[in-house]
Amino acid sequence: MYKQLFFLHKSENDKALPHFKDVILTHLSKLSGKQINIARVESNLLLDQKFSYFCEVEFESKDKMNELMNSKTGKQLTKDLMDFHQMITMISINYDIKE
Repeated sequence: MYKQLFFLHKSENDKALPHFKDVILTHLSKLSGKQINIARVESNLLLDQKFSYFCEVEFESKDKMNELMNSKTGKQLTKDLMDFHQMITMISINYDIKE
């Protein structure tokens, strides 16, 4: 299993929230084939960067995610993330580790 976590940076009046909900979540839902929901970040006291909202998307594997990111929707998502990168933090989680 492979997950991508998306954290929206806290900003005055959450100006980026409409773009996050309308564009980023739409692309993520299309890629994953599942409805991606947004959650409010209630606290992250130990981090310098404060976050207001969060979502996560799950893929079968990193290879499957990479394959989907090469699709038309994946390329649109990449472009939107490049334009939006200063407003979000992405964290990748790989559960398929072999020790």
